[in-house]
Amino acid sequence: MQRKTLRYAVALFAIAACSAAGATSPSTLRVGSLTLAYCNSDYDGYCGAIERPLDPTGVVPGTVTVGFEFYPRHDRAHASLGTIAPQEGGPGYSSTGTRDFYLGLFAPLRDHRDVVIIDKRGTGLSDAIGCEPLQSDSAPFLKAVAQCGHQLGPRAYFYGTAFAAGDIAAVLDALAVRQVDFYGDSYGTFVGQVFAALYPERIRTLILDSAYPVKPADPWFGSDWATAWSGIDTSCKRSPSCSRLGGRASDRVRELLEFVRGRPIAGLAYDADGNPSQVTVDPASLFYAIDSAGYGPVVYRDLDAAARAWLEEGDSAPLLRLIAETGANPVSAPVDYSEGLYVAVSCSDYPLLYDMTQGPGVRRRQYDLAVRQARDQRPDLFAPFSFDEAFESGAYITPLDTCLPWPKPPSSVVQGAPVPPTVHYPDTPTLVLSGDLDSITSPLDASEAAAQFPNAVHIVIPNLTHVVAGSDEIGCASALVLHFIEHREPGDSNCRFRVRPVRTVARFAASSSALAPLVAQPANRGDRHALQVAAAALEGVGDSLARYGLSLSGSGRGLRGGTFTSTSDAGGYELQLSSYRFSEDVAISGTVTFSSRSSRVTAAVQIEDSGRNIGHLVARWRDSDADAVATVAGRLNGITIRGQRIAP
Repeated sequence: MQRKTLRYAVALFAIAACSAAGATSPSTLRVGSLTLAYCNSDYDGYCGAIERPLDPTGVVPGTVTVGFEFYPRHDRAHASLGTIAPQEGGPGYSSTGTRDFYLGLFAPLRDHRDVVIIDKRGTGLSDAIGCEPLQSDSAPFLKAVAQCGHQLGPRAYFYGTAFAAGDIAAVLDALAVRQVDFYGDSYGTFVGQVFAALYPERIRTLILDSAYPVKPADPWFGSDWATAWSGIDTSCKRSPSCSRLGGRASDRVRELLEFVRGRPIAGLAYDADGNPSQVTVDPASLFYAIDSAGYGPVVYRDLDAAARAWLEEGDSAPLLRLIAETGANPVSAPVDYSEGLYVAVSCSDYPLLYDMTQGPGVRRRQYDLAVRQARDQRPDLFAPFSFDEAFESGAYITPLDTCLPWPKPPSSVVQGAPVPPTVHYPDTPTLVLSGDLDSITSPLDASEAAAQFPNAVHIVIPNLTHVVAGSDEIGCASALVLHFIEHREPGDSNCRFRVRPVRTVARFAASSSALAPLVAQPANRGDRHALQVAAAALEGVGDSLARYGLSLSGSGRGLRGGTFTSTSDAGGYELQLSSYRFSEDVAISGTVTFSSRSSRVTAAVQIEDSGRNIGHLVARWRDSDADAVATVAGRLNGITIRGQRIAP
């Protein structure tokens, strides 16, 4: 259940398992009744498609192409041990667009298991819905929704999850695949629940990563906000750089909230891809940023220090940047992300505050009444923010007014009921995974989803956010997924207690002289100032690593100037820094590498102090360690530097 177009990078540490078999693979492959065409030499994959009726009843004419990619097991001399079917979220993202993550996650099983990645109707290879101006965000949202609904006309309600589940079953039939091990993340868990309910015999195991229930107890999803707000203190308590400050991080954020209620902070900042924009920090934008914290660790990492930088120093740069990054709204091609599909699924399947069988006027009155009742009866729903401050943020706290101008459903579709009310979920072995910092689909949401299945195990992993499989550096979540597919039970889950906490920023400082110096080590000859310059360089390295996890373009800007670009492969990723600045006076240029296999970070950078090249430093640490210590060595102004501190 992700917001409409905001998507943070997830599973940064999944290892892509490229295949060398492409050179000798046949150009076609017969699977079931289909002949598939070779289409992916990186992973030795084949592409196919089937035609499906848009409306199974035939009342609304037309068909939809359902496209998919099939990755056969490496050992084709023996029978397959099974087929894995992953599904991406959104709604609106294509599953094939996430093949790198999925094939990296399931690489240890690919010798003997096939993988089929099916794009849901309206996404990716399956006739992606392209609604303008909704897709390009070039018109007021509700006006664009109305135009999209008009464009789709009678087709508007035939992109719901139940129809997508029918397509998945039809593809499996065509491939002669009887059962699958189904993995879904975010909205993919919603698809998994519907597929399990409607086609229980087709699932061998069901894995729901960051789940929310088909029938939520609370359409406002209040537990998501509660997770985001409590996560501020949870992250602080677990991070030495924050916990040693004393007090509560949430109290400092409350103080910031009170300030911007009276005097919003405005200025120029750069989003996660380095694009400049004018930003205003007010209660609504601050709420939006905190509510978005579950997409990745950066908000939890930066927020307390950014609040302190403003409250104590009047330094707005860290806070403005954080708002710019969380407010980013990148425009994608429909094949990558379909805004029209997002709206179609929301209006078809999600609980709304009004009756879609009614006309726009009645819907608006019902909606206004429901909002007034929530405001009056649940004033603390988004505390310490007021109901109106949260409401005005535009955050995805419920579908809200999205579907007010959408067409009425046909008589064959019951809005908000993708599965029959009397459905019994199967006793299929089910694994539900959550991160305890996930404010997008909270652990409570996941518990409600798990409770629907008689044979479900729900594992909450500390310190992780949205979509946990592969997103922790020790591979705990991915190991649980793989073990569950092989053995139909998760095995030993104690690894979750070794997942490292979010390491919060100790302090944002405009000058290196305001930073705590590194702790000098034997052979160090640098003075306090030199160790502060080295600390600023180390903070810059950590800051660039955090920004890598946000950027969709592979490039971005430093807090106070400079840039980074990134490349990645099966072994990890590398950042190239150019005059990257955490503080105003210290710029770093060079290379930062992260190894997926060892979780080792190595940074080799040249240092400029106040515009003058003064030397070089090398920093190293193992990032997966709970309280990893970074060692820094090099020379500044011809003097040997040796120091250490907790890794950034």
